[in-house]
Amino acid sequence: MKKIIGCVSLAVLFLCGCTEEKSIAQKPSEAKVFASVKELQKKYAPDKRVAIFNIKTYELGNKLIVVGDVEKEEAKKELLNALAVENKEIVDSITILPDEKLGTKTYGIITVSVANMRSEPGENKELCSQVLMGNIVRILKRKDGWVYIQSSDKYLGWADPDQMIRVSKKEAEEWNSAKKVFVTNYVGFILQQPSLQSFPVCDFTGGALLKDLGTTSTWTKVGLADGRVGYIQKSDAIEYQQWGTKLAPVADNVERTGKFLMGVPYLWGGTSPKGVDCSGFTKTVFLLNGQLLNRDANQQAEQGEPIEPGAEFENLKKGDLLFFGRKAGNDKPEKIVHVGIYLGNREYIHSSGKVHISSFNPQSPIFEEYNLKRFVRARRVIASTPQVAEIKTH
Repeated sequence: MKKIIGCVSLAVLFLCGCTEEKSIAQKPSEAKVFASVKELQKKYAPDKRVAIFNIKTYELGNKLIVVGDVEKEEAKKELLNALAVENKEIVDSITILPDEKLGTKTYGIITVSVANMRSEPGENKELCSQVLMGNIVRILKRKDGWVYIQSSDKYLGWADPDQMIRVSKKEAEEWNSAKKVFVTNYVGFILQQPSLQSFPVCDFTGGALLKDLGTTSTWTKVGLADGRVGYIQKSDAIEYQQWGTKLAPVADNVERTGKFLMGVPYLWGGTSPKGVDCSGFTKTVFLLNGQLLNRDANQQAEQGEPIEPGAEFENLKKGDLLFFGRKAGNDKPEKIVHVGIYLGNREYIHSSGKVHISSFNPQSPIFEEYNLKRFVRARRVIASTPQVAEIKTH
């Protein structure tokens, strides 16, 4: 197959499955193929950040070579059936992920405090997201010493396999069902001994999941997925079963968590207390309060319920999400590029340069006219306000 593709690359007549259409004229058969691929891409992967239908087609004489990745057998079958009407010999080079070359170990458990996900394999490639310690990811394929993974929020990216332990589905299920703690402290260390003077095993950030190996009045013995063992202070974490129940979003706690991240630097792709982009900040704040938000700002803009803010933002409540960008109009669609959390009194907290508080009030010293002009809409993602214990921090 490598020889076939190598020859094809010298005589490519057209390419489809890319983000931009070719400006050159296409033959009728080429246009039909392109349309078929794009139609099925919209069906199976309307958002390529969280779904896979990555197909390219090449014509060489009477051959139509179909190359790429899909997640579902039915997607491949439907595509090949759609292309068969072109009366060409179909050369099938489609891989259904996870790639069978991975064997049985198609899951990973993160073993560092923060594992980076990149848009392409390579340390110099764009950081697109991050996954926290103890979280399970799906491993879909390998390339150049990197693995293509999907995190629990469905986000896709390339990661360093040395930052996780590869496991089978059964082993992933065993980790998932093991008694664990959810780390609520923002940053800290897992220590070799139950003493603040002990050397660390490694660091952690808020949101980490660790195996619960027993708790005393002041310390919890914890285990990592790769077998390392250490200790954290009992107040650093809660039982994982309490996440989303006892630990659930309350407006005052959301504000408090956000303010404890004040000054954390902006980091494109960052989703941890070490560094956050705008949606990584809101995602981290709500994660530490028992709620999982989608990864990017325009994805978060589809969660919860819409709220009409009012002329002076009087209809908003603390904890509502604010979205910024471009409103729909003048034949242009809405475009969401930034998100923050409303605090009340026309103030909001967000990550831009660093985590800080801004205001919609022109008389305020923290007024940001730029953001007022590009404010688009608001969503309420806190469904209720149960009485829960306050998150402990140090």
